[in-house]
Amino acid sequence: MKLPRWLHIALNIYALLLAAFFVWPVLQVFLTAFTSDIVFPPRYFSLEAWKGVIWSGFISSIWFSIRMAIGATVLLLLICTPAAYAMERKRFRGRALLMVIMFVPLIFPTVTYSSAIRIYIFSFFNQWTGTYGLVTVVTAMWAIPLVMRSIQGSLATSDPVYEEAAVTMGASPARSFFKITLPLIAPGVLTAGMIAFTSTAMSFTAPYILGSKQMAVSQYVLNDIGRIGFLPWIAVEVLLMEVIILGTVQVIMFIFGKQFRGIFI
Repeated sequence: MKLPRWLHIALNIYALLLAAFFVWPVLQVFLTAFTSDIVFPPRYFSLEAWKGVIWSGFISSIWFSIRMAIGATVLLLLICTPAAYAMERKRFRGRALLMVIMFVPLIFPTVTYSSAIRIYIFSFFNQWTGTYGLVTVVTAMWAIPLVMRSIQGSLATSDPVYEEAAVTMGASPARSFFKITLPLIAPGVLTAGMIAFTSTAMSFTAPYILGSKQMAVSQYVLNDIGRIGFLPWIAVEVLLMEVIILGTVQVIMFIFGKQFRGIFI
C-alpha cells in the first residue's frame, strides 16, 4: 500500500528526530571531551582533560569490566544456547511457565535480586563476598532473557528439516546440532554474545551491591561524577569507556565475521 505523500514526509521527519534524540548525548560527550567547558556549542577546544584520565585506577576498572563481561558472555552462551534450543524445538510440560520465569530478571530491578543474593551470601557463604566468580554470575543473570530471545529468534527462522534429515541418515542428535543447527543459528548466537558482552560490561549495580573487590568502570565514572560533577574530565572517561567496550565488540564481530564468512555474508 502506497502511503500519502504528507504521511511519508511526516514519518521521515519523525525518524530523523528520533535518531537525533539518541545521537545527541553521544555527540555532547564527544564534544565536551575536547573542550575546557561544557556549553554548546563549545567555546574553547582543549586536550587538557585527557592528561589526568589515563591512570592505573581507570585502566584497572576497564580491565575488570572487560574480564567480567567475557566471563558472563561465555557463561550465558553455554547456558542459554541449549535452553533456547529446548524451548524452541521441544514440547514438554511446564514449558509455558518456564518461558514466563525466564523474564523474571527483567521484571524485578537488578537491585532487588542483587540485594537478596548479597543477604544470602553474607549469611551462609561470607567468604564468597565480592569474588570475581560471584559478581560475574550475578551480573550475567540480568541478560538471560535478552540472550535467550536472540537465540530463540534465530532458531525460529532455521528450518529443523535439515537436522531431522541428518538424524535420519545416522548422525547423533548432538552431532546434527553442532554440524547443522549451530552453523545456521551462528548469526543469532553472535548477536546474543554481543548483547551479553555490552550489557554486562556496562553493569555496576550487581558488582557494587555484592561488594566487588575491584571497581567496575561504570561505577568508577559514577563515583567521579559524584565527587567532582560533570566536567570535561568525566566526558573523557565516558568516551573512553564506550570506545574500548564497543570497540572490543566490533573486533569480535570482525574476527567471527571472517571465520564464518559464508554464514554472515
